[in-house]
Amino acid sequence: MAGRRGNPFRPSFGVTPRVLAGRDDVIDDFDIALDEGPGSPMRTILVSGARGMGKTVVLNELEDRARGRGWLVLRLPEGGRLVSELEGVILPSLLAEHDPEAVRRRLTGGSVGGLGSVSTETVERFPVTESLASMLARLAGIAGGHGTGLLLTLDEVQAAPAEDLAHLASAYQHLVRDEHEVALVAAGLPVGVNALLEQRGTTFLRRAERIHLRALTDAEVAEAAVETVREAKRVISPEATERLVQIAHGYPYLLQLVGYHAWRAAGDDEVITLADVEQTVPTVVERMGRLVHAPALLKVPEGQLAYLRAMAQDDGPSSTGEIAQRLGVTKGHQNMQRTRLLERELITPTGHGYVDYALPYLREHIRRQHGHDGPDADGPA
Repeated sequence: MAGRRGNPFRPSFGVTPRVLAGRDDVIDDFDIALDEGPGSPMRTILVSGARGMGKTVVLNELEDRARGRGWLVLRLPEGGRLVSELEGVILPSLLAEHDPEAVRRRLTGGSVGGLGSVSTETVERFPVTESLASMLARLAGIAGGHGTGLLLTLDEVQAAPAEDLAHLASAYQHLVRDEHEVALVAAGLPVGVNALLEQRGTTFLRRAERIHLRALTDAEVAEAAVETVREAKRVISPEATERLVQIAHGYPYLLQLVGYHAWRAAGDDEVITLADVEQTVPTVVERMGRLVHAPALLKVPEGQLAYLRAMAQDDGPSSTGEIAQRLGVTKGHQNMQRTRLLERELITPTGHGYVDYALPYLREHIRRQHGHDGPDADGPA
């Protein structure tokens, strides 16, 4: 037996995996955009996708590509203080660090030689009262003067105040119009991105390239799993790989989670087996419920939650007509709740008059939370 080695899988949200699966097209297009210069459409990107689809990982990778070209990367603050933190702290600090004229001295009195004595006073060129637009323009100009550019990135876009996003969009539009070497990548849940584009002042961002992260194909999941294990000097059996693909459902987060716990289950063995992968299922269902489903359902209105609970009575796709009967509502009311849940990407159509859960193991989570009878949640196909 070999000694225990470090686990190569990384099932933490926002942490870039050792083998990045299925996002090559986005990354390659962004690489080209940075080289093409101002005006390239892929310099302004809005990335959307469900939790666990790897939005933050894509942001990380695009940031790395920009840094590799010497670009300055500005990670915008998340949440309710986007503009105030930029104007009051982040941009003044960056300008003080990168602008050679950030601090200047002026003559205040005295003389030099025949002129008499002098004294100097340090004057901050960029006080906190300077505008967001002017400070961003100066920072972009400094980067351009060094032959590079400025990349702005914003994660969890749905958490930012609408007025702050409008302010940011306006400042960025001026940078683009002035042909600065700049790029902007924002990421968020689909509902959040759509809400952003409906706000006044964000019209410019509606012309951004929309990237909706899809589920990985079975082949992409299998290739990433095998390559991750191979790079760590182990082997995963074909049967184990096939089962890992089934459990992961194309979700990058689940690929890392299943791989991580299968690696641990193998102990010091050289080969990860089907039994090792099978042991991961209870942990996968519990972690998805706690870290993905619970946050996804947190702000869902009661009427839509009732719809999801009604679906949990089925072992597969649910008839929309039967859901209306279970809820005791009209077909029109059922259609309204269905539309809202489709927009939230919590359900997906599976045929005429049928819907199913869009997130893996959401059925199991709802059954556990609300006591519905159903097949063993620890044995998903």
